[in-house]
Amino acid sequence: MSNETYSAEITAPSQEETIQLDCNYLWSKSHAFCYKRLSDKTKGNNNTYDFVDQYSARAKRIAATYARFYLELEEGGDKDKLGRYYWMALGAFASKTVACLLDSWQVQGSYAGGAAGTIIENKYLNMHEIGNGLGKGNLWLFIDIASSHWLYNNHPEHFSKGMQCEINRDSSTLHIAIQKTTNGLPWAAETLPKLNNLEPSGDIVEGFKKIADFETNTDKKKRPKIQLASLLAIAEHEQGAVLQPLIYEDPKFEKWCRMQREWWILNLVSPAYKLVFARACDTKKPELQSTAPKSMNVENYDSRMNWIEKAAKQFHGLMQKKTRYMHQELQHIATWKNKGDASIVYTKTTEGGYQFRDTQINIADI
Repeated sequence: MSNETYSAEITAPSQEETIQLDCNYLWSKSHAFCYKRLSDKTKGNNNTYDFVDQYSARAKRIAATYARFYLELEEGGDKDKLGRYYWMALGAFASKTVACLLDSWQVQGSYAGGAAGTIIENKYLNMHEIGNGLGKGNLWLFIDIASSHWLYNNHPEHFSKGMQCEINRDSSTLHIAIQKTTNGLPWAAETLPKLNNLEPSGDIVEGFKKIADFETNTDKKKRPKIQLASLLAIAEHEQGAVLQPLIYEDPKFEKWCRMQREWWILNLVSPAYKLVFARACDTKKPELQSTAPKSMNVENYDSRMNWIEKAAKQFHGLMQKKTRYMHQELQHIATWKNKGDASIVYTKTTEGGYQFRDTQINIADI
């Protein structure tokens, strides 16, 4: 291990601190990467950024980052290892789908009603919770997943070996400046306890083992099986360790999912659970889309995973047989990494009204 000196604003702008290069430092750098990707630099203060408040714009930046990791375009990427980050390719299409859902007239309409619909929403539907739930899950899954891939990209010697940072992850022990930023992010107070401060699950550990296997295996017949195994392991982490406790077990989100099935009028006007393997939100080509069965209980992990596994295998087939097309779509999605925020973003207050949102965060340059 080594020491490294850097500047970070803690108590005074000019204060310098000497730290030890350890897992907490590396995880702090990986978190800083995520926060910068979802922010725009402000003029003046070097460490102040405008956080992207519009959920759909944020989801597109996340989709772009996933695509860029798969395409080996991010810092530390290696074109000779293209294909190792298989979940990231599927994740790009999934986050694009989240952006499409958030932009749909059904979800937008739940916000557009404004304060006039507050009483009805609070008593019966909580319609805005579908958008909030999608935005929350999309954001914190990104922080969890993208930071892991960044660390693996840039410090593979200390990921599962060396300092073994993969299993020594704890968001409560990040560098003080980055931890302060983390704790100030949307939904952080409720999210971090539910996710055990981003403690890794056995599934994501297994997923990265398969990534390492892909890197060293030169058998072209075996590599696709390794890719799919890695994807499914990380998908189980994504759905079971992150999204299940974070949004699907949230009483308000769960209530909406249940009512969507039980109330025919809600089922009629609600957007379908559908994954489209294209840059566009929709397609007329059945081979490029996977629609969840009507019998799926989306808030139930096993029911949801049954569909996700089928969608993953369909994606796998496209990646193997229509590789050029899939890569073209991912390359286009990768261009969204600086997707602009909306000029006006509003959110619902605890008092039942609506207010404008303009989030600024401090990201220490560590």
